Parts: sequence; C-alpha cells; structure tokens
Amino acid sequence: MMSAYGLHQGRLVRLEQTGPDLPAPTDVVWIDLHDPTRDEECAVEALLGLEVPTRQEMAEIEESSRLYEERGALVMTAVVISGAAEGRPARAPVTFVLTPTHLVSVRYADLRSFRTFQTKLQRSPEQNTSADRIFASLVDTIVERAADVLEMVAADLNEVSTRLFVEDPSTTTPAARLRRRAGQVEDELQATIKRIGRKNLTLAILRESLLSLSRLVPYVRQGASGWLTNGGPARLKQLERDVRSLSAYETQLSSEITFLHEATIGLINLGQNRIIKVFSIASVLFLPPTLVGTIYGMNFERMPELKWAAGYPVAILLMILSAVVPYFWFKQKGWL
Repeated sequence: MMSAYGLHQGRLVRLEQTGPDLPAPTDVVWIDLHDPTRDEECAVEALLGLEVPTRQEMAEIEESSRLYEERGALVMTAVVISGAAEGRPARAPVTFVLTPTHLVSVRYADLRSFRTFQTKLQRSPEQNTSADRIFASLVDTIVERAADVLEMVAADLNEVSTRLFVEDPSTTTPAARLRRRAGQVEDELQATIKRIGRKNLTLAILRESLLSLSRLVPYVRQGASGWLTNGGPARLKQLERDVRSLSAYETQLSSEITFLHEATIGLINLGQNRIIKVFSIASVLFLPPTLVGTIYGMNFERMPELKWAAGYPVAILLMILSAVVPYFWFKQKGWL
C-alpha cells in the first residue's frame, strides 16, 4: 500500500491517489510504502530517479548496505521493533530515502510508531512541512515507541522481581504452604524463566534498533547538513542524546534480566536439592535398620540368638530405634 502526503495551505495532508500513480512531484513531500507492489515501487523510482531497496536488500546487516548515498539522496535502513505489545516481538527493517524535497519510507510491517505518527499529523500538520522535518518527527516517534517498550519491560521485570524476592502474605501461612506443592512452585519458576526469556528477546531487538538509530541520525546530520531546515540540526542532536540515554537504560535492564534468570535457576536448583536431600536422609535413616535386619537374617548354624525366644521382638525394636535415633539427631542439628 502506498500513501502520499503533500502540502496544502502550509499543512501536511494526505493526497488522493488512483492506483499506483503518484500526484505531481511538486505536490508530494512524503511517500509511505507499506508492503508495496512492484508497480508502486516503479512509480516512486520514477519520481526520485533512483531504485528503491528491495526487501532482501533491507535485511542486509553490513553498514555499507544500510547507510549510503545515491544520486544526492540518503538511503538509510533502521531496525524497528514490532509486536512487542502482543508478546511476539520481531525485527522490522524500515528504509528511509531522504532528499532535499522528498522523503520515502519503505516497510513490510504494520508498525505502531507509524500509526502514532499519522495520528500526530492529524493533530498538528503545520509542524511537518519539509522532508527533513517529517523524517526527524518520524524517527522521534520511533524512539518514543522504543522508550515505551523499555518501560513495559522494566515494569514486567519489577513484577518478576517482586514475585521472586518479596514474600506474599497469602503464602506465608502453613495452610497456604501445604496447598502450594513443590511441583506447582517449580512450574511457576519455569514459567518465570520463559517470561524472562521473552523480555530478553525484546531487549535484543531493541538493542539492535537503538544501534541502527545511533548510526542513522549522525549520518543524516552530516550528510544533509547543507539542506536541513531551521532547527533541524538541533533536533537531530537531541535525537542522538535520546538514543544514547535509551541505550544506557537498555544495558541496565539487560543486567537485571541476567540476574533474574540466574536467581530463578538458583531457586529451581534449591528446590531440587531439597528433594535430593530428603531422599539422602531417608536412605541414611533406613540404613541402620537394614543392617540389623541383614545380620539377623543370616542362617548360620551356630548363632547365639537363633533359638532365642525374645529374638524377634528385640530385632524389631533395634530396627525401630536405629531409625528413630538418627532422625532426632538430624532434627537437632537442623538438617531436617
């Protein structure tokens, strides 16, 4: 789908189109290509006089393929996160083709940042009257969306941390502890690991997105310095600072994810160690009775207690005492 925007009475408005044909080049300022057809790409290429990057070219990761100049136009590809609110984060490359008079954005995903920007245009269309201003506002909206996702991740990690380390009064009573079986606790911890893993995937995509933006914004500020409108360099400089601050915040959240993951694994290991401890103590408790039973289960001909009338009850009593005495001794030592 192709959407064209142009100036009307000093305000940026969406232009009416019929099929893949574009209005006159002098009327168009911004063209948004969302999953474009080949006819739409050809129309934009005819307008700009250069080739629009294909989907395969947008997926390339080397910097020379993401940032380059072609016939006076700056061609830049950034990574934007999509699907974070639905719990299925994914990478969505977006290519910007910026000229002194036109901006073209190419994307193959329905991004919330673009929908938000289109809503902003309806509220204040007079603030974006040139290609570089539209570009700066669009990148600013992408950065704001990244900040929102980081805040969502931070809130989720705070909830995970509270569940792991802050005691819930509803689970401190003996009855509540009995209701919560060891298997249920382990299932909850395994679900927590998956939850942390999803947040780590989100941060990994955001890290790549912020890295691409940290390269893209300075590239525009240097490459388009000759035709940026008033206030453009200062606005791009502010975007650089915002991206750096978000990168530092993302690093902090990544460290917290690592800690929470290790802590959750440690809690699972503690639970498993308790189970192994129970089996170990049980084997120790049953070892003395087994020894007594083994001794008195031998059938040698010459055994002093073989014909003893009280031999059987005494052997049973010895087995019981050999199990009870170690139990209370372990209890006194605090091992149980």
